[in-house]
Amino acid sequence: MNDPDPYAHDPFFKFIPDGEWNACIGRQGEEENYIDGYIEASIELVEAIFEKQLLGQRDTLILPILYNARHGIELALKYSAFRMETAGCIPKGILRRNHDISAYWKTLNDAEIGDEKLNSLLKALQPFVESLARIDSDGQELRYHENRENGASLQDYSVANLRLIRKSLQSLREIVRRLTYRVVDYVSELGTGTNTDRCSRTDLLAIAKLLPDREKWGSQEFSDAREHIKNRFNLSNRAFTRCLELIQKNREMRAVIGLETGLMFLTDETIISVAMEWRKVHPRTTATSQSLGTSFRFDVREMLTDRTDHREMLDRLIGRLSQDEIAEIRALFYLGRDPYFTEFYEDAVRDCRKQPELASNPGGYLSRILNKTNLLTCLQRSTQRLGRLALSTKLSDI
Repeated sequence: MNDPDPYAHDPFFKFIPDGEWNACIGRQGEEENYIDGYIEASIELVEAIFEKQLLGQRDTLILPILYNARHGIELALKYSAFRMETAGCIPKGILRRNHDISAYWKTLNDAEIGDEKLNSLLKALQPFVESLARIDSDGQELRYHENRENGASLQDYSVANLRLIRKSLQSLREIVRRLTYRVVDYVSELGTGTNTDRCSRTDLLAIAKLLPDREKWGSQEFSDAREHIKNRFNLSNRAFTRCLELIQKNREMRAVIGLETGLMFLTDETIISVAMEWRKVHPRTTATSQSLGTSFRFDVREMLTDRTDHREMLDRLIGRLSQDEIAEIRALFYLGRDPYFTEFYEDAVRDCRKQPELASNPGGYLSRILNKTNLLTCLQRSTQRLGRLALSTKLSDI
């Protein structure tokens, strides 16, 4: 650090080269840090009272404990509401940047977001919002002894039990954590287009798992599942039918109801042949009675043999696989390793196909995929999600 420290005389922000106790803030911080920080601060304070028996500080620490909890709720609601506004789930212009946690909660609740998990988390958060909004509607009364009307703050209350508050804060932390994570996931899911105004992608996948296989949709089992699903997700007949339409169009959900879906370029036979060749170079490991652990002995002859086997495998495959097929093998591997939404699978294949190395050096491109020790596991996972059900089963036996 060559530039002079602009805060050299600042009692709080002077630069100290201390990797252990320097905290990341500002441009190195995240919005989630604010939410987590205030909730955690309230919990740490109440825990300190019990652990250190700070009986004489109960009456002073209770105020920052409750205020930090309230502010954490406010930040979580704002985090959720403004992301929902950006995603188009809340109309533009109705959110106000104030401290009214009741208004933020009501806006989110009234939006009737089509996601079972989000709605359940908002319901779980409701009693915490109502409690702290009742004693402090605008974030003032927990910070000041007098409110804006020059009256005494919290004048309708006389005691607050710290044991009860500690237990409630633990529940609140979990609800807030799950809410913020679900908001991020829900907004991400919207990008797939697999949702209705009543059900999110996660809901549709859950519905698919509640349904019998497609071939049984005329049975009593299907009728019973339909009524259960309609009641659970509060769906009309028309809304339920729309869910069924989307489930039958989606690769991953079709697989859940037992329907096969073809890949772009690869046949089952081609994938099986690649897997069989890969298995020759990566045989199954078996434990022996003499084995007492992992050996790290470096064997040059074994290494050279492995390289020769890999080269021969590559030579056998490179003449049989088109560049389209090689690109799709790569996309299958990464879908199995980093499970992104199956709606983006075709785009992933096209992106792999466009990589310059595939055209200039297809052998090297394929070699790196075949070197993956988890290739077969990833192929089995991805083909299952993509609707190649019989193929996935065969791969698990190789």
